[in-house]
Amino acid sequence: MRTLGLLGLVLFLLVVTAVASPWIAMAANGLGFAFKFSRVYNRVFEILLVLAILLAWRRLDLGYAKQIGLRHPRWARDLGRGLVIGVLGVLAGVVACWLGGAMVPELRYAAAKTVGKAVAGLLGAVLVGVGEEALFRGVLLRRFTADLGRPAGVILSTAIYAVVHALRPGGSRAAYPWAGVDRTLALFEPLARPGVVPGVLGLFGLGLILVLVRQRTGSLWSSIGIHAAWVAVFRVGRLFLDIRATPVWLIGPGWPPLVGGVGGAIALAATLALVLVLVPRDRRLPATAAAPTLAR
Repeated sequence: MRTLGLLGLVLFLLVVTAVASPWIAMAANGLGFAFKFSRVYNRVFEILLVLAILLAWRRLDLGYAKQIGLRHPRWARDLGRGLVIGVLGVLAGVVACWLGGAMVPELRYAAAKTVGKAVAGLLGAVLVGVGEEALFRGVLLRRFTADLGRPAGVILSTAIYAVVHALRPGGSRAAYPWAGVDRTLALFEPLARPGVVPGVLGLFGLGLILVLVRQRTGSLWSSIGIHAAWVAVFRVGRLFLDIRATPVWLIGPGWPPLVGGVGGAIALAATLALVLVLVPRDRRLPATAAAPTLAR
């Protein structure tokens, strides 16, 4: 089963990174390079992952652009519609948090710095939207659906999406032989915290909405628009808002804000309602199945 091969490959690369990255960092430091171990660890894993995925792409049948939903004749229209839905949906939650005192309007930086950070935030939102949708609602959803069936494919790809966002970097910043193992274990430590559950559930809900959009349109572009809009509101909105830690029930217990609280539930409900109204099902898609691009 190719799904097991893909998951096994990622776990194998984590083990290789944990073992190899400290020695690479120590060797680099011995040559006079002052690299932080955290950066070496991240780069080793990223390079190994990209190389391994590219080499195994055909063997694992991870799909081409049309199969994963990136190549679509009405991509610009779908993208624009997704952006509108995403902005309006998440703003409903922001307004609720503002009325409840969890967010207070405040310009946090000087004008020039604010503009620079806003541009960087928007660029980051675009990269996150395209990259994460291509991965989770494109490659993984298609692969898991082909191997496990539609319900299991949706649940597994969405669960991975939600859990990955709960991981946080940790461990030692200095290189020593077991530093990679410590850092790898520390990545998963937040999953044991009780406060992580609301955020994971909120992200799971958002992931399900993005899957729904993906399957109604046969394209990734509306999902990309919604995802990018949510990220942009968080990254740019925090430049103009003082995001407070209380009330937790409204704002949620962690980052991103909203997602694990009532404000996030309002944003999700508003986004879902807009999707149901503004995203009709593409009549060219099979009536009893997901988009044909999810097929083998």
